[in-house]
Amino acid sequence: MAESAQAIQPDAEARFEALVESVVHGHATLGEIKGITDNELEAVYTVAYNLYRQNRNGESEKLFRFLCLYGHLDKRFWMGLGACLQQQQKYEEAVQAYSYMAILDVENPHPPMHAAFCYLALNDLEKAESGIEAALHWAGDKEQYSQVRAKAELLRSVLQQKKEGLANGNGG
Repeated sequence: MAESAQAIQPDAEARFEALVESVVHGHATLGEIKGITDNELEAVYTVAYNLYRQNRNGESEKLFRFLCLYGHLDKRFWMGLGACLQQQQKYEEAVQAYSYMAILDVENPHPPMHAAFCYLALNDLEKAESGIEAALHWAGDKEQYSQVRAKAELLRSVLQQKKEGLANGNGG
């Protein structure tokens, strides 16, 4: 009996290594490995989004965390998680979610813009400015990002005034 268990062990290890390799290299999600369908993830997303829209952020956070775990390649899940964390004033965690989304969609100006608001709330003006500049860079002259660009420009001027106030000893 011990021999048959040893014969099975290398096969199980090989399958496990193949699964880990698939997830690490973006070929599969944990949801796919666990047999969770896209339709099931979409249903959970709909509930999570509706809870967020109802300002039930604690509940939506749990569902968005589930979605990020089992569908880590879907940027909507990370944006949803970041948004509900930000609404709960969990700014550092929100920045992490927005950062992961930025990795998935490098040229999208929304994640650094949302992160900039979080950094402002944390009173980290340097990182807020970096987020604003990244948002402006990725928004560029693209029409679909004109609102993000306008917000970033306004926020940049507010941030500059705040920095000048601090430099003059006015506290902002």
